[in-house]
Amino acid sequence: MIKRKKRSTTKKKPAAKRRSLFQGQKLRVLLASLFLLVFVGLCLVLLISLRSRFLPVPPPVVPAVVETKPQTQPIYRYQRIYALLEAELLNGAQSQGWQRLPAEGNLKRLKMFGDFPDRAQLLDLSSKIAQTGAPAQLDLLPRKGLVRLYWQNELRLELRYRVPIEVTSSRPQIAIIMDDMGRSLDSFRALLAIDLMVTPSILPETRKATKGALLLQDAGREYMIHLPMQPNNYPRISPGPNALLLGQNEAETRRLMRRYMDEVPGAVGGNNHMGSRYSQDRAAMRVVLDELQQAGDFFIDSKTISSSVAYDEARRMGVPTASRQIFLDNNEQVAYIRKQIRKMVRMSMSAEN
Repeated sequence: MIKRKKRSTTKKKPAAKRRSLFQGQKLRVLLASLFLLVFVGLCLVLLISLRSRFLPVPPPVVPAVVETKPQTQPIYRYQRIYALLEAELLNGAQSQGWQRLPAEGNLKRLKMFGDFPDRAQLLDLSSKIAQTGAPAQLDLLPRKGLVRLYWQNELRLELRYRVPIEVTSSRPQIAIIMDDMGRSLDSFRALLAIDLMVTPSILPETRKATKGALLLQDAGREYMIHLPMQPNNYPRISPGPNALLLGQNEAETRRLMRRYMDEVPGAVGGNNHMGSRYSQDRAAMRVVLDELQQAGDFFIDSKTISSSVAYDEARRMGVPTASRQIFLDNNEQVAYIRKQIRKMVRMSMSAEN
């Protein structure tokens, strides 16, 4: 018996119809995902709303802002100023020792053995402290034998010296030097006419330097040589012809010094004209000071820069010396000059009280 295969009654779906079904399912999944995202978003909005209504909101955190000002001046501590005074007075070459006295709070008192220090040394020390810009001040009371150091207007150190008789009987003294003389004889005649004890300092290499010196000599007046020296900004600014410059050998320096003395005959001393660079060089200054010493002359440090070693080197060599304390007319306004003159008088009085 031969069996025949039965034909399948299930008909295959066309391909186009299958693709339509698949796309329908994909659309449903996309719509469901979109619904879910919207639902989650609404829930978050609802939760935030409930939180802001029922829970306190913490204040916003504001970062701290710290303002700093640029340091335009160096910061000086009391110990640094004390060390300066200690080197000059407590342990200096003229010190004869000291004894500690009972202190009072921050005030330290010392009994110093020996007489009150030299006035020029104290004024130079006072000038050095003032030039630091620190809130420190040296108060000099030679008639009472006291040297006091103030820090921020508070008395921190007191040195007590023995007062010699000549100090108690002395009067305040001021020395005024008139620089840059020598360009005209009229300035010499005007100075002699006012009859004030101002010491002229004559700049060599000027047209009337020698004639002006002789004019003063005939009038019995003392005068100095205004020694031209190299400034920091040389050669942009020149101290004049035939000036003392770093790099010159010793023989050239001595030749120039003797030339100056010939052009300003009879001078009793010298001070530097400019020289902010030259006066910082010890080796160069030693040659200049040696020539002055051989001539029996003194030296005044014009202090055109605070780091000058000229005064210190002169003291080391035993050359009579002093240091400029104040400029009277570095500003040519009359009101300023009056102010400087009053300041000069106060400085002199404070050194004698």
